[in-house]
Amino acid sequence: MHLSLRHVLAFLGAQSICVVLGDFAGPSYPPPKDLSGDQSLVSTAWKSLTDALKAAGLGGDGISSCKPKNGSAIPIPVPEATRNTTFSIGLFSLHDPDAASMQFHHTSPEVAASTEGTKKVDGNSIYRVASVTKVFTVLAGLLTLSDAEWERPLSDILAPLSGQGSHAAAVLSTPWDKITMRALAAQLGGVPRDGFPNLGEIALEMALINKTEAELMAESGLPPANVSDPLSNPPCLLRLLMGEECTETPYIQGVANRAPTFLPWTAPGYSNNGFVLLGLAMANVTGQTIGQLYQDKILTPLGMDSTFSNPPPKTEFPRSVIVGNTAASTYDVPNGIFVSSGGIFSTTSDLARFGTGILNSTLLPPEQTRRWLKPVSHTARLQYDVGAPWEIMRYVHGNGKVTELYTKLGDSGMYSAWLVLMPDYGFGFSILAAGSETGRFGVVSALADVVTKTLLPVMEKQAAVEAGRNFAGIYKYEAGGEGMNSTLVLAVAAAEYDDAPGLIVSSWVSNGTDVLPYLARRVGPGPFRLLPSVAGSSGDGKVAFRLVGATDAPTAEVPAGALFFGPGMVSADWLVVDDSTYYGVGLSLFVFDVGSDGQATAVTPAAYRATLTRLAA
Repeated sequence: MHLSLRHVLAFLGAQSICVVLGDFAGPSYPPPKDLSGDQSLVSTAWKSLTDALKAAGLGGDGISSCKPKNGSAIPIPVPEATRNTTFSIGLFSLHDPDAASMQFHHTSPEVAASTEGTKKVDGNSIYRVASVTKVFTVLAGLLTLSDAEWERPLSDILAPLSGQGSHAAAVLSTPWDKITMRALAAQLGGVPRDGFPNLGEIALEMALINKTEAELMAESGLPPANVSDPLSNPPCLLRLLMGEECTETPYIQGVANRAPTFLPWTAPGYSNNGFVLLGLAMANVTGQTIGQLYQDKILTPLGMDSTFSNPPPKTEFPRSVIVGNTAASTYDVPNGIFVSSGGIFSTTSDLARFGTGILNSTLLPPEQTRRWLKPVSHTARLQYDVGAPWEIMRYVHGNGKVTELYTKLGDSGMYSAWLVLMPDYGFGFSILAAGSETGRFGVVSALADVVTKTLLPVMEKQAAVEAGRNFAGIYKYEAGGEGMNSTLVLAVAAAEYDDAPGLIVSSWVSNGTDVLPYLARRVGPGPFRLLPSVAGSSGDGKVAFRLVGATDAPTAEVPAGALFFGPGMVSADWLVVDDSTYYGVGLSLFVFDVGSDGQATAVTPAAYRATLTRLAA
């Protein structure tokens, strides 16, 4: 597969209109296990992508796991913002450890010429990851706090908030006694977005660029400051202007009487301030600093030796990504109370360990991981949900099938980052970046789109290829002797990867009876497909699938946009899963016996109480 940069960039603007499948949320096939092998479609697509980036003049100073084929890509100009941004892209997979070696690195002239830090980035180069830190904060809480502690109100934990928020007008009074740590983690606390100090504070911004209050008023029409108003001179703002560190009590005093953005659990609102308060509350409840919680609960267990909750020691500066120098990039400025919102420094290789640890439930019980990797609320955009603290993107395949990406962005000062998890495939990637370019975050986000739109479709096809190899074939009932005619044929046809994802039931005869006409009456028209539903416990060799039919296209009588009537509602498989049973066993349940090599050896259509053996090809 050859992919030029022109094709890559074209993906970003591609649109499609299609009929939405009514399939269950989740994968159409078991996750692919070969991402890095020479014959893998994923490896081929990654090579094509990196070849295109190299042909565009990127990556020459970095390290790539893939070498471009001679003449395989035509050099194409890229925006200077991209060339002038240092970045590292790294993949990781729960099922293919070698995927972590699939990396691409580009060192900008700016970083190569820095007076401090690395001159050439690789998988062990240390970047500031900014708000990706929020994932670490929530995970540390999940590993430490009880359910009761998650539900404690902030006014009960942080003393300066006790009795605060009592403004006469409720719309101006943040109800600290109703805001819990769980609400903050889910970004549903309704607290102000930022505390002090921050560059969103207009007065602070003016002071830093040496503009007077009169000039600010002339530009904006804002009134002069009222010195008697406590909100006009929050303690941390004054401390910053005097070059002092902001500590817990003055910080909380500065936000205690601010107006809420929403009432708790009303609508999501991104809040750095909320995660500062969450970190302070966790420290108060546990008696440990947030840095200690990161180290004890996450970094040490996962072997993340290159990740730090404050600037790395100077002994690590030779592999640190420092733009210009430490002063210009604020690389060595201590995080103070802001650690829990955006303080972590890490590497591409360590984030692969982190992402794999989440997907593998290395630290959390599997049921808790599954609960964590779910939406908590929604935005007004259908493609974007919100979790704790996930920014959940909903990728729509060509057939309308949706894959959820659990992501977290970071952007602070001269550093940007994305962490992306795709639980359906046991896969993820990270992008870390540094540079003084104003368009840096746009570059990083465009790269995240390119990686997603290049790899996710072929990830689905690779999963289909492996499902065909591991599950497709003829299954026959052999225990009944002569006269017992029970045969099931499963297939994954190339032409049906997109139109009908899943294992296709090509034919099914049970005890001499063609079952497909019966299925058409019970589960709708074909093609009948099997979709994975439950993987057995480790080592038991069982995998469950569920049978689904097709989804009818909207007709002239039923408009495509209908919400309460028509295919969009009545064909939703989640409404009818397991509704047809025979003596207490679901007609849709199929249980495969799978060997240690991933190959199915037999299948039991559970309602039929018979195991069919897979015949050798």
